[in-house]
Amino acid sequence: MKLGNDFNNRGDWMSSYGQKTVSEAVASKTVAGVYGWMSLGVLVSAVVGFALIDTGALFTLMKGGSAIMIVAFLIQIGLVLAMSFMVNRLSPGALKLMFLAYSAVTGFTFALIMVAYPIGNVVSLFAVAALGFAALAVYGLTTKRNLGFLATFLIMGLFMVIGANLVNIFLKSPMLSSLTGWVGIIVFSGLTAYDSQRIREGAYSLSYASGGESQAMSKFMIFGALTMYLNFINLFISLLQVFGNRRE
Repeated sequence: MKLGNDFNNRGDWMSSYGQKTVSEAVASKTVAGVYGWMSLGVLVSAVVGFALIDTGALFTLMKGGSAIMIVAFLIQIGLVLAMSFMVNRLSPGALKLMFLAYSAVTGFTFALIMVAYPIGNVVSLFAVAALGFAALAVYGLTTKRNLGFLATFLIMGLFMVIGANLVNIFLKSPMLSSLTGWVGIIVFSGLTAYDSQRIREGAYSLSYASGGESQAMSKFMIFGALTMYLNFINLFISLLQVFGNRRE
């Protein structure tokens, strides 16, 4: 009887170990997918930005004044809200298309950046942002320290950056722009590490809870990619605000 119990316990342990191994593999694949899609989103934005400038379409669009910027902003907000509130009804494929659409619309912002700043500064600061982002993301993925204590400060800092940028649309103060840039560098650097850790933990938790169900993991992957995409883009823009030497 005891032998039978020992055998059953060993079988349960082996089954649990096997499930854990499979779940960890699924989670690791999902995390890799997050950064793969995030990188694709940045590439789409850059390609669209270059295309708008190269074809002259940007300058045609800019004749519409601030209206075109407002339209682009509303499209971006609309896509994010649609992805968030319709996630249960949308397929993973639809979410991927919406993410790529969001990245393409953000290409308009890329084009404006390339016109507003010397291209050498844009390229060099993009490289700095990419290297810094990669280092922070790896730190978030690998550190054993819980970064949750940063959440409140980072969210407060995020709202400060958003508020200051909105106010500066009217003030057009170089000093406020530079200050906002410095705060943005700190906030989005912190968010990169924090969100990277959250994505790692979320992927593992979801893989266990869903049993590796592909649709749930695919949706998680796209939302993770959007989160990290926004962190990278905003880190890049913050660096430009401080070190970009905007053209007059």
